[in-house]
Parts: sequence; C-alpha cells; structure tokens
Amino acid sequence: MTRKLEEEFNLPPIEEVTDTENVPTVAETQEVIEETQGALSVSEKINLAFKEIKGLEDHEVEMNDIAKKAINSYEQLMSLGMNVSDMAAGKVFAEASNMLKIALDASDAKTKAKLQQIDLMLKKARIDKFDNKGTEAESVQATVFDRNDLLKIIKGGGGDS
Repeated sequence: MTRKLEEEFNLPPIEEVTDTENVPTVAETQEVIEETQGALSVSEKINLAFKEIKGLEDHEVEMNDIAKKAINSYEQLMSLGMNVSDMAAGKVFAEASNMLKIALDASDAKTKAKLQQIDLMLKKARIDKFDNKGTEAESVQATVFDRNDLLKIIKGGGGDS
C-alpha cells in the first residue's frame, strides 16, 4: 500500500525520508527551541508595546474603513462602466482605478505606521541598553575605511596593501 501511495503522489521512498542521519541531536533541537522562544519573547514584547500606544488602533480602524469604502466604490464604478457607452466608460474606469489606488494607499499607511512604531521601539531599546551599561557605549569599536580601501575590499584584494 505504501509503495502505491509513493507512486501515486510522486513521493520519495519511505526509507529515504526516515533516514536517521538527518535527525538533529538533542543539543541542536534545544538550540532551535531557545532561539524560537527568544524570538517569541521579542514578538510578545512588541505586541504588548503596541497595546500601550494610544491612537494606533484608531488609525488602523480608520484606514480599514477607507479601504473598504474605496473597494466598494471601485466595484460600483466597474459595474457602471460596463453599462455606459464606450465614450464615457474610459473616465468611469479611470476613477475605478483611482479607488483601488486609494484602498492600496490606506493599507500601506496602516502598515507604515506599525513599522515606524517598531523602528522607534527598537531605537529606544538600543538607547536604553547603552544608557544602562555606560561602559558598553565606550567599548563599541568601529573600523573606518577610505574609499580606496573599500574598493580594494570589494574587488577582493583586501585592505592591507
């Protein structure tokens, strides 16, 4: 039965799939779990921070309303454009496309507002980190290159010569 299913769904043989060489170790699995938990922790912090920001929900609701109204207008204009003469249909279809652009702009504005808030939160966290560990701000090192060194690095020649 298994061989018939493999042939029917164009799957590799079960022996290849259950090969024990590809099974991750306990340490690798623990590392992946810790990374995932760290990412989820950051995500939860960002979500909690969004709840503290006043006005973001209002902006999102308003942008959703604008997008819905624009899409409804688009649909009405498209059906109107199908029922008018060819001469008048061009203007109607142009306005219908404007309605779609308005809906897209509203969705983009909502996303842009969220991304700006995330950016500000990350900048604040970075500043707080350096303020709390005063010596860390002094230990940050940077390498300065001039244009010629950068060109050598890009070409693969290195920056030593």
